[in-house]
Amino acid sequence: MPELQGGPRGADGDAPATSPVLRLSRSGTVIFASSRPWLHPLLDLTSFLETRHETTADCELYDKVVGRAAALLMVRLGIRSLRTGLMSERAIPVLEANGVAWHADTRVERIDCRTEDILADETDPDTAYRVIRARARAAAAHDPAQCALILENVSLTRGRQTVLHGLNLRVARGEKILITGVNGAGKTTLLKTILGSLAPTTGSVRLPGDHTGGSHTGYVNQESVSVSFPISAWEVVAIGVAAASGTRSEKNQRVHDAMVATRCVTLAKRMYATLSGGEKQRVAIARCLAQDARILLLDEPTASLDSAGKRDLVSLVERLADDQEITVIMVTHEFDGMDRSGWRHLIIEKEP
Repeated sequence: MPELQGGPRGADGDAPATSPVLRLSRSGTVIFASSRPWLHPLLDLTSFLETRHETTADCELYDKVVGRAAALLMVRLGIRSLRTGLMSERAIPVLEANGVAWHADTRVERIDCRTEDILADETDPDTAYRVIRARARAAAAHDPAQCALILENVSLTRGRQTVLHGLNLRVARGEKILITGVNGAGKTTLLKTILGSLAPTTGSVRLPGDHTGGSHTGYVNQESVSVSFPISAWEVVAIGVAAASGTRSEKNQRVHDAMVATRCVTLAKRMYATLSGGEKQRVAIARCLAQDARILLLDEPTASLDSAGKRDLVSLVERLADDQEITVIMVTHEFDGMDRSGWRHLIIEKEP
């Protein structure tokens, strides 16, 4: 199998910036500035505002170049006053529809930027934000220091059958990867190779800063824990800390925090066997978080769920990726009805 292909592969305009391109001011005082390229200054501003619990009330934003993608991010941040050196005509409807006062030194029909083309018809700022963050993270995968996972020339042979062949893949921290393909193409084999339960015949699987197959990789399938004896949801999650160091109190806190993060703490005393499919999956993901997993490998996790359960599970893992920078790699057949904005979609083809 050749190197996996699929968008988004990277962000536009990765050349280094040489001067400040964005400034947020209040009453004439600059409270934030950035000179990074592409849309990174607006992503940085988003993080700044969230970390400082700041708002853009009574602020003016200067951005050197404003296209539709930037305008959507600005609307999401609540910007009301904008100055720019160069404005794309595509951005103007977004700004005016949301009551943003703007002034541009120069207006052009469009900006030559792949992200602009992707978002040309997008009107929802939250969707645009997910797409832009995904492209930024995919671009970060080109830097090994930013990678959560690196596969280099990985092949795996079982008997006379080659399941994986010459696979190369880099995944950034916090990136969301959707993997599809026909039955027998090697999707589950790929996940188990990343996990370390299968050893590649050739090539290498690296988790920079961690040992391959270590506790920082969690695996969830259609029903992660199958039991025929009484065990509570709390006890299932506690499996994640069974081999961890620390006091009993510290381990209990990790279990509690993991269940809070997956919104299943109210299930703690329930018998696992009595839970719905969606509840079982949330408990399974909590177990991974309790073991301090930074990569979640999800193998058809929504296969046994109804439509609402599928949406809830996808929303949960998206939140973990966005809020905690947990890398999510999900194998699924059920992606047609899924909002894939923010996900990098990779297709595995079956070896002939």
